[in-house]
Amino acid sequence: MSAQIRIAQEWQNDYVSWPQEVSHEPNLKIGEVISLLNKEFPFLQASKIRYYESQELISVYRTDSNQRLFSLADVERLRFILVEQRDRYVSLPQIKEQLRQLDSGQANAEHPGKMRVLKDAERFTVQAGTRLHKAELAALTGASIQDLEELAKHGILQADARGRLTAQAVDIVRYVMLLSEQGFDLRQLRAVRNSAHAHAVNTINQLSTDGPRGTSRGKERMIAQAAQISSLLTNLYRALLVDNIEIELR
Repeated sequence: MSAQIRIAQEWQNDYVSWPQEVSHEPNLKIGEVISLLNKEFPFLQASKIRYYESQELISVYRTDSNQRLFSLADVERLRFILVEQRDRYVSLPQIKEQLRQLDSGQANAEHPGKMRVLKDAERFTVQAGTRLHKAELAALTGASIQDLEELAKHGILQADARGRLTAQAVDIVRYVMLLSEQGFDLRQLRAVRNSAHAHAVNTINQLSTDGPRGTSRGKERMIAQAAQISSLLTNLYRALLVDNIEIELR
């Protein structure tokens, strides 16, 4: 009996997860999986697939030599996860719940909006002022720890002395992932970060001339004012960016 047939027969004895109508025979290596998904997700890396496995979103067959083997069903499952994150910004805890419903037949993948939404008590929610560890940020965005460390290396993510990140890190990672899919590299995105840092310093210096910031009330007032200024700067930047693009395309 060949190894591939033995693997297939062993697999058929296991619980069949969603999608049930697609072959569950594990005969694809991780590089072949990436090749199949490369057209839709050109920046998909093996580290992200391994991270999804560690979060129990996919269950991969292991050979006697501990090599990962994937099936076409695993490919479709990965496609579902990646689309939910990219197009609907769904967090990994919610995707895990969606997959559980698909596995049990409680939901239909054609109508993901009808799936039960996790209650706040069942998932990690980010509120203003929250400090996140890398593992929490990875779970919320679908990025691997390796991806986050690479962003930190390029200065796009900045942790405090205790290794924690701000609540804004969630949006930073999501937008970086979307822009990466559009062909932007981390050096280009670092330039955006540097520009934001320069404007942040200017904003703080401007606000410092308006009064003391040593007291708790003074800090709260500065934060509120900074939020208003950041909104104005964001809108100005958006207008200038679109204006310059139109000029360049004339």
